[in-house]
Amino acid sequence: MKKSLKIGVSLILSVAFFYLFIKDVNKIYITHDSGLNHGDGEQANRVLFVADVNNFEIGDTITVSSDKLENRISMKVEKLIEYSEQVPNPYIVTNKPIDYELRTQDNAFLVFPRLQRALLTTNYWWLIPSLMATILALAIRAYRWKFFLKDYKNIRYQSLWRSVCVGYMANNVLPFRIGEIVRAWFLARKENRKTSEVFGTIVLERISDILSILILYVIFVFYFATRPDVHLPNEMIIGAWIMAFIALASLAFLILLNWKPDRIRSLVNSVLKILPEKVSKKLNHLFDAFIEGLWILNSWKCILITFALSMLVWMILAFAYLYIFYAVGIDGTLLLALFLIVALAFAVSIPSAPGFIGTFHWVGQQALLMMGIKGNIEAYVLIAHMLAYVPVVVIGLVYLSIENVSWKELKNSADQFTQNQEEVS
Repeated sequence: MKKSLKIGVSLILSVAFFYLFIKDVNKIYITHDSGLNHGDGEQANRVLFVADVNNFEIGDTITVSSDKLENRISMKVEKLIEYSEQVPNPYIVTNKPIDYELRTQDNAFLVFPRLQRALLTTNYWWLIPSLMATILALAIRAYRWKFFLKDYKNIRYQSLWRSVCVGYMANNVLPFRIGEIVRAWFLARKENRKTSEVFGTIVLERISDILSILILYVIFVFYFATRPDVHLPNEMIIGAWIMAFIALASLAFLILLNWKPDRIRSLVNSVLKILPEKVSKKLNHLFDAFIEGLWILNSWKCILITFALSMLVWMILAFAYLYIFYAVGIDGTLLLALFLIVALAFAVSIPSAPGFIGTFHWVGQQALLMMGIKGNIEAYVLIAHMLAYVPVVVIGLVYLSIENVSWKELKNSADQFTQNQEEVS
């Protein structure tokens, strides 16, 4: 019952976020009052102010409406006036007068198949280097993982690579991020180890990812707060201070846990006693497995390597997202691509359907809008999600076939892991 409830909540959130992302995808809202009494000279009553005219071509058919109008009216684009010092507010000129006033307070808008055109006009050749960068980042993740394992010198990279591919694939097609358990189970199976031991390193690896993302988030927020062309909500600046505190507190806790494991374990045990015995035993055993993975805090070499590789992964992914900017014709930068990755890292932590459908799209869209990006944002987010989803699923399925692992084994790995935890407890 609990599992069904969690699935239901995740699906509802995913559908809601995807609806928010897609519902106005072809609506372009008027930025200033337009239509009747808002044109000059020959263009009287034919002006529609919009944020960006690059979506249009002369001769396009558009439909104009607002909350106060019962019927929509169709017309064609006759002229495009882009932004300039002389024209601070870009606008389009229609082929016939608009005999009513379109006011921004009435949510005046025009409808145009913007997404369809954006996808048709995308330069898909740019997706080749983007795909290569995505796969390279995945390969570096696999290499970084070995340094979380105590005897990392004895771990074969091939096992790490295949485990990562299969685990990430499982995350994209199975609920509850089961892919993390699948990844631990797969490596334990190939390297003859305990799944709980490997899973502890994955937990630490994810904490490392979170800490590096928090650091980047704080840096970006305070950087963009100094730029006059970017207007960040005060909540983000306050959030940056909170995130900085969380990052430092988490790091301090890990150091303390590694220094005084017995005392912290005793404290955790006393806290977990309020939970049902079955749950507390399971969590205690996972906590013990996690403590074993903290050996890395005693090796400055491994700490520096994993941190450097983490930053390298984010930078390579930033190039992957930068190439998608080029593909859809958006004037983006490497810095903005890196900021988008930070935002999406928070997005995938929200409960959602497998593959982060909905949360990825809506958060990605909002992050780009917040940074003042104009153009084919929806097309960008759809293509970015496709590149994050399809290649990983395909590669993971290939390795499932090569390793002769059935879907039944894959789906049962989480149940086996849970049962083993209960037996040990």
